[in-house]
Amino acid sequence: MTILIDLTVILVLIAGIWLFRTPRRAKFGNLAAAVALSCAVVLVLYRNGIMDVGTVAASLLAGAVAGYAVARAVGMIQIPAMVAFQNGAGGAAALLVSLVELTRVGQALDLVSAVSGVLGLAVGAVTFTGSMIASAKLGGKMRQAPQILPNHDGLVLIAGAALVIAGIASLYASGSAALFLHLVGIALAAALGILFAMRVGGADMPVLISFLNAMTGVAAALCGMVIGNQLLIAFGATVAASGSVLTHLMCKAMNRHIIRVFWPYSTDETAKPETSAGSRASTGDPGTACPAPPDSVQGFAKAMDLIKSARKVVIIPGYGMALAKAHQSVAALANAMTALGKDVVYAIHPVAGRMPGHMNVLLAEADVDYDMMSEMDEVNPELHTADLVLVIGACDVVNPAAMDVEGTPISGMPILMAHKAGAVVCCNLDKRPGYSGVENPLYEMDHAILLPGDADKTVSGLLAGLTEETSEKATAEIPVSDTPAGAANALASAEKVIIIPGYGMALSQAQFKAVELASLLTKRGAAATYAIHPVAGRMPGHMNVILAEAEAAYDDLIEMDEANRRFPDTDVALVVGACDVVNPAAIEREGTPISGMPILMAHEAGTIIVCNLDAKPGYSGVPNPLYENPKTIMMPGDARASLAHLISSLQSRDDGP
Repeated sequence: MTILIDLTVILVLIAGIWLFRTPRRAKFGNLAAAVALSCAVVLVLYRNGIMDVGTVAASLLAGAVAGYAVARAVGMIQIPAMVAFQNGAGGAAALLVSLVELTRVGQALDLVSAVSGVLGLAVGAVTFTGSMIASAKLGGKMRQAPQILPNHDGLVLIAGAALVIAGIASLYASGSAALFLHLVGIALAAALGILFAMRVGGADMPVLISFLNAMTGVAAALCGMVIGNQLLIAFGATVAASGSVLTHLMCKAMNRHIIRVFWPYSTDETAKPETSAGSRASTGDPGTACPAPPDSVQGFAKAMDLIKSARKVVIIPGYGMALAKAHQSVAALANAMTALGKDVVYAIHPVAGRMPGHMNVLLAEADVDYDMMSEMDEVNPELHTADLVLVIGACDVVNPAAMDVEGTPISGMPILMAHKAGAVVCCNLDKRPGYSGVENPLYEMDHAILLPGDADKTVSGLLAGLTEETSEKATAEIPVSDTPAGAANALASAEKVIIIPGYGMALSQAQFKAVELASLLTKRGAAATYAIHPVAGRMPGHMNVILAEAEAAYDDLIEMDEANRRFPDTDVALVVGACDVVNPAAIEREGTPISGMPILMAHEAGTIIVCNLDAKPGYSGVPNPLYENPKTIMMPGDARASLAHLISSLQSRDDGP
């Protein structure tokens, strides 16, 4: 029965890991793995008994509180450093368990358990210090460039040899002598971990993290052998295997042998002093950008022309996008281009970012559709057919020098063939080299444009230029009274306003402007509330959370039934990025995906202002007759920009001439 229960838990863990294969299922895979691990903890405690319930409860509570606090405080840019830190904590746990079992009084371990314990000490200590160095590099606490000490190889060999000698000696010692040798072994292993990790550069961090993850799995499996727990052995072995496979895939993506990553053939080259460019790139510190070239304005105009005329666009994100926190703006720009009928995809290089899958996670946070993300092997054969490639904070992964120049840190590394596209626009901080320190000839190519500066500001500028033209085209045939000026007039005279948020508000990050506008209306004496449809957004309560983030007053949020009673007496219904939830077709037409669905009766208000990207149907695909309503004022384009325009118009009226 015990074996059957253990096998079930192990299979649940494996099933969870299997779900990691696709982004859509990864969330459920994570939950399944967490359930399996929780069951394993309960089983271990149940089978071995708890001598001090209070200590166990306090430990679990402390860990839960610390984990919750870290999860709430850490932003996406800090995730790689946090992952490395947590991996190190796993190594430290394995070290402590092994030490306790090896030094337990009155317990004699057999040879296999003793050897496993000594190896657990060594692997745990190496993993702990190596992970701490990786975390410090990823967190900007130390230089990300390789750190090489004099006679570094010799120091590694000495530490390794001494560790082996101390480990073997500890197997034959007893009492205080054994404890002393164990502590010496821990110190030597810790030093070996530092020496091992410090000379791995920032560009190789994905490989280092996945390798250390595998090491943690090995340490956990060794602990399982010491304490005789088959669940821990299986879980540790699974982590070790998956980490090893991932390490192999990372090395394959860079076309580098793992020995070349961790044990450079020549330390002379890596020990050279950094240039100013290399130093800035290696630390990940944005530093001070190079002065914009004299034709930067002209370059921006050319970039806008390329975006407007392109039919097929490929976006290539890099770590610079993460540093600039530009992923929300990039997603908004992609959505705006998609709304114009352009074919837009994201090309993800396997080692882009600071850990495997970093770019995928960032884009998912910005609500990018998983189907729009493509891997390198899938995109490269089609890049020559792309009209435009937008490079956002990426350098080494699009550097043609990897193919053309021998003897560099990235020579032979597969890259995204951005240079084969019809045109390339690089939204990078400057043209300095990436973490590899290798100059990128892409910036000098005739069909490439570099837009230097903060990527978030650059992309936001491109988005504003694109949505401005879209708005001009959309309003060209609208009567003067129905222009944004007419919308401002309606709000200025309104006494009751209901704001209706939708998923488009979340996509454009317009919730802060919506709350700012509501506050301004309140100061002007109007009653401004928010009508929340139960299925607005991508999950129940989505709009409530989004508005709470922007510090909207909770009492101003009203549910659908209450809002529908108020609409007939409402002067203005302001729709922000919503479509299906205010679509009258749901009650007027049969046989559609939304037929019979309760909606917010915005069409019953005196005036309706719609701040949506365009007049296209929502996710249901059902055209919205609200847009053709004589009482409706359309403000197409980016919702955040539309709300900012309304705020500015109202403020100018209050300030007077």
